Amino acid sequence: MNKEKYPILEFDDTRVAKIEPSLSHKKIEGYEYCVITFFREVLETMEKEGRIKAVRYLNCETLDIPIYEMETMGKKVHLFLGFLGAAGSAAFLEELIALGFNKFIVCGGAGVLRKDIAVGHLVIPTSAVRDEGVSYHYLAPAREVECSPEVVGKIEEDFNKYKIGYIKGKTWTTDAFYRETEKIVELRKAEGCVTVEMEAAAFFAVAKFRNVKLGQILYGGDDLSAVAWDGRKWHDRVEIRENLVEISIRTCFSLG
Repeated sequence: MNKEKYPILEFDDTRVAKIEPSLSHKKIEGYEYCVITFFREVLETMEKEGRIKAVRYLNCETLDIPIYEMETMGKKVHLFLGFLGAAGSAAFLEELIALGFNKFIVCGGAGVLRKDIAVGHLVIPTSAVRDEGVSYHYLAPAREVECSPEVVGKIEEDFNKYKIGYIKGKTWTTDAFYRETEKIVELRKAEGCVTVEMEAAAFFAVAKFRNVKLGQILYGGDDLSAVAWDGRKWHDRVEIRENLVEISIRTCFSLG
């Protein structure tokens, strides 16, 4: 293949890599629906209450992350604690897919780029600006990656059925939250981004490459829309975070 000016542009569409997750992770019966959440305290509470139990762990050099199992609505669902950042999220998603999961809802918080998005207001990302690195190893270079319109539609159906307020919009995925400068924020706002986070582009790219159903639900967190950052105590919204996990489980079942 040809050498490009920048390594990130050297995309190889070969389907099989040197190391495939299926070499070390075999499919397990009953692994179909998976909710990936970044709300650690919610999972810890659910485990203490006996609602979920750890049935397996995914491992890396620095930590072991449990896969939790629960029965609800007459079905089995598994929950997994999201890994911060695009690269780690992509790797663990690959391993979850290799284990057999093929329907995913991801839920977490995001910075808002519009001041009218209140803390806790739900956002369904329809696409993500690829300001990270890992998606360029799954899809040819492009400015954005789309979330599955089918999955977005299923999430909308659920929200409308239960009269849950939401907006749809473009999110900005970045590897460097300590480099969200005023100029870059204004640029992303100008191209239509309503939120900023660190994983969506990776999730959407891996899901598209592996042909699995995946959607994401974000809730409005800290505010980056003005010159001064406003944390808005978004980490303290326990009830919102608990409810969003429950919503994500129900929505995950709607994927088929």
